[in-house]
Amino acid sequence: MPDRPGWAPAGPDEAKYNPDGLKNRELDFTEFPIHSSTMALPFLHPDQSEFIPIRRGRGLYVDKTGHLRKLLTPADGHGSRLQSKYAFLARPRRFGKTLLVSTLEAFFQGDLPRSGSSDKASFDPNAGERAELFRDTAVEDLVRQTRVHPVVRLNLAMATSDTPERLHTRLLAHLESVYTDWHGRGVATGIEPQTVGGFVQFPPPPTGSASVPAAVRLERLLHVLERQFKAKPVVLIDEYDAPLTHLLGRDMDPEPFIAVLREFFGLLKHLENHLHFVFITGISRFAHVNLFSALNNLKDISWDPGYSDLCGFTEADLQGSLRPYLQTGAGNLGKSLDQVVRELRDHYNGYCFGVPGLDENVYNPYSLLNCLDDMQGAAASRWKLFGWPNYWSESGTPRFLVRMARNGDLALSREPPPIHQLMRTTYDLNNIDYGSLMLQTGYFTLRLDQGRQLRYDYPNNEIRLTFASSLLEDFGRYATMDELTGLHRALATEDYADFRRRLHAFMAGMPGEKIANETDCHLILHALCQLMRVEFQSEVHQLGGRSDLEVLFSGHVCVFEFKYNSSPQAALDQIEARDYGRRYFASGRRVVAVGLNFVAGSPAEPPRIEYQARVRGLSDPGPA
Repeated sequence: MPDRPGWAPAGPDEAKYNPDGLKNRELDFTEFPIHSSTMALPFLHPDQSEFIPIRRGRGLYVDKTGHLRKLLTPADGHGSRLQSKYAFLARPRRFGKTLLVSTLEAFFQGDLPRSGSSDKASFDPNAGERAELFRDTAVEDLVRQTRVHPVVRLNLAMATSDTPERLHTRLLAHLESVYTDWHGRGVATGIEPQTVGGFVQFPPPPTGSASVPAAVRLERLLHVLERQFKAKPVVLIDEYDAPLTHLLGRDMDPEPFIAVLREFFGLLKHLENHLHFVFITGISRFAHVNLFSALNNLKDISWDPGYSDLCGFTEADLQGSLRPYLQTGAGNLGKSLDQVVRELRDHYNGYCFGVPGLDENVYNPYSLLNCLDDMQGAAASRWKLFGWPNYWSESGTPRFLVRMARNGDLALSREPPPIHQLMRTTYDLNNIDYGSLMLQTGYFTLRLDQGRQLRYDYPNNEIRLTFASSLLEDFGRYATMDELTGLHRALATEDYADFRRRLHAFMAGMPGEKIANETDCHLILHALCQLMRVEFQSEVHQLGGRSDLEVLFSGHVCVFEFKYNSSPQAALDQIEARDYGRRYFASGRRVVAVGLNFVAGSPAEPPRIEYQARVRGLSDPGPA
């Protein structure tokens, strides 16, 4: 590899990015070497999230382990005690959390071989080849300096259920699979396994009042591992909040579910003197306070600047390990490398997990790897017609967000709390702030506006399209490019009669029973503004209240108020009475008050739309 900042060998055929080498430097694609088309590149693995198979299969691995040194460096110099014993990280789904957890698992115990026997004598705790797995990474020296620790790795997405009793049962079943894994590595777990259908598995605990709590079963396993390894175990928990996010938007009391999980997590504090390290990940922080009240030494690194790009790819990563794939893709698309990078940045970059303006934005790794992988082949030709794909939505959209929006449980405010509060605050399950939830799930990120004020925004075009499409899909409708272009042109040219007509035609394609109130109409307009890619805000806080929707153009601002089975005049009266839009008077832009009234039709028909628009007190009544 060339002797340039940011490059270092990372395995036989790989390149590793040194995060300090390119920091604060102007990014320039021309300074990096051109790879020959005959050179074998590490394979891309968008659907793989396990560290060991990627490394053993010589796949692409962009080394992020340097960010973990603060967590993994021993405080005492010989590995018996870490500086941070309990750590928590929240990131949106498909953001590399599982790969991170599997990397930590490999760091502590390596790749322990399967013995096929429960004979304790066959078990070798040092047989995991840790040094080989981490050769030429930023923590290779730490691997060589520290000893092996057994890892209990859990994924609570495996335990989601609709009743607290079922949640406990599924927790136990998940633990039985962990017992089975350790049996396969030759550890004598103290529970006699059974062979069912040719597969070794552990018997389920007895049912009824005398059943074994999941926390007790976990505690027994941890003690067995500590004894056989002669080292304190590590506990890694992925998707800790999955059993609770499963309940959002449903008419279900979360407290019985929380009680089951609180007992389970409380064990981690109880066993503090027997554990080496605990690392917990999830999508959200809102359940943090509900579950971890006893785990009061848990360090939240979610907004720590030192970990802001721990998950996700940076612009420098594109210039480093990912550049050869970009070159091939640009050739297949018939575009320049610079053009492809600009378009990828618009569609997939934009997440900020630190302080906007100070910490670097990152790409969603799942979307970017899928995109680069498809760019290597014939799939790229389809994008010339249809644009960049939305991989994130195709991998599954959190339906609870749409459910909450349709239930009217969510305000559409885009004003975040102060940054210092945002980094510390946790949210109660019964009092969830919509903006914070959207931020934690990856549908919002933090931006600084032109006035250097903190605000919520969609990270990129992929997320904007994903959420808007999910909302409209729930109403049984999609928006064509012609429809969006026509609606945008009508607002841009201030032809509100044409806007009303086009909006009515669009909503005519929706079943009437799906549009039941003002909230539904507001969500439809919100989604259309996202898809039109206009600058807009919903539920804008002002001294007199909150305006429903504000759409901003260079010369004018449209301030909308929505009514349902009322009148457009009532909407205009509210705008004037509460002085909506006054903050734009000094901007030189014309402020247009637009009242929309949706008149309910029959169950088979969408609402009829009435409007009035008024510019600086001049009225323009529109037809019904």
